[in-house]
Amino acid sequence: MFYRLKNKLFRMRFDYQIRDILKTPPMPVVDAPWHFVSMVAKSDIMMYLLSMKAFYRHFGAGKLSVIIDRATPEASRALLEQHFPGICFIVLEDIDPDPCQKGGTWERLVHMVRLSEHEYAVQVDCDTLATGVNLDEVKQCIKTNTSFTYADNHWCIKTLREIAADAREIDSPYVGIALERTFSDWHKADELKYVRASSGFAGFAKGGASMLLLEQFHADMKRALGPRWREWGTEQSGSNFVIANSLKAAVLPFPRYATFPLPTDNSQAKFFHFIGSNRFRKNYFAQQGRRIIADLLVS
Repeated sequence: MFYRLKNKLFRMRFDYQIRDILKTPPMPVVDAPWHFVSMVAKSDIMMYLLSMKAFYRHFGAGKLSVIIDRATPEASRALLEQHFPGICFIVLEDIDPDPCQKGGTWERLVHMVRLSEHEYAVQVDCDTLATGVNLDEVKQCIKTNTSFTYADNHWCIKTLREIAADAREIDSPYVGIALERTFSDWHKADELKYVRASSGFAGFAKGGASMLLLEQFHADMKRALGPRWREWGTEQSGSNFVIANSLKAAVLPFPRYATFPLPTDNSQAKFFHFIGSNRFRKNYFAQQGRRIIADLLVS
């Protein structure tokens, strides 16, 4: 109960600190053969406005969709439409992930893979922020129809067997690491690939991966994990697998694309993911947000 209250207060302070995002001019959605998608809770509307305006200004084009709960207030939808004229809404409850599981953002991953069958699709979490002067690496991936993800500590794409060997050296109870330790027992462990990365920011190349591949991974994961397969975090493993086994795949350069904070100098990053309580750590997200808002107000 104390944690929920503390988190609520942090969110209220964050929204207040970035309140001037509401004064920034609208960013009309311009059609293009790529699609930016975010899953947005009703408590994260202000954060999404900041995150997507900071991101979309680097492209100036691209379809824009948000996955929202059916209960999202009309006022919140109207606010998003005001700031992003042409934005599309996808109701979470209308996404059928079968035969993959419901919950744990699996609906989002299934939607992204299905979407990428027809166009390039980028998953952008609302707790990310483009802090640099460009996102050239992302633009290049879209241009060349290359799937991408970001990974800390210079982690790269490897075979399942190599990932399993690495995971056995990591002392962690996290469900994703537990799954990785089983990879050496999987079919085609020397052919299929994986990357220990994040699903918070990921590009899915057009025709790069199929639902059949994801469904098979989901079935294998369920067998390998048993009762743990429904824990939070398994969707990230699914995203990592799909990206790594796309026709072309890349890991964005670290530390330019990273999870906040970096071990040393945070100014090395041009794109940060603020996971969990890191959203409010050292007030960095809000401070960088205010800097970007000031740019948007004069541009």
